[in-house]
Formats: sequence, structure tokens, C-alpha cells
Amino acid sequence: MDDQVSYFEYTITLAQEGARFTARVSRKDGLITHDGRVSEVWASASCNSRDRAIWVAKNAIDTDKIR
Repeated sequence: MDDQVSYFEYTITLAQEGARFTARVSRKDGLITHDGRVSEVWASASCNSRDRAIWVAKNAIDTDKIR
């Protein structure tokens, strides 16, 4: 099951694998800078819940871990 959440200019796509959730963040009109790299998508660590995965992604955006 994949679903998407919009947050500012980003799209957070949630992927569920078993009981774990991973958030993948992308931007429609550009690349994402993270961890000193540039790529099309940033992926969170696997989380225990959908809400936690969304929080991790939003927190990465809010704290400029993702730009």
C-alpha cells in the first residue's frame, strides 16, 4: 500500500512493508539536497507506524535536513 501526503512543496510517499512504514520525500520541480548529496528522493528509516513515518519526513523538512 502506497499513499501520498503533500507538505509545502514536497510530496511524501509512504510505503508499507509488513508492519513497517518508510517515507520517501520528493519535489515535483527539482532535486532534493540531503546529507551533502543531491537526489530525486530522500528516504526515511523504517518506522513502526504511518504517523511516525510522516512525522520523521516532516521533521526532516522543517529542520532543513532536506532542502
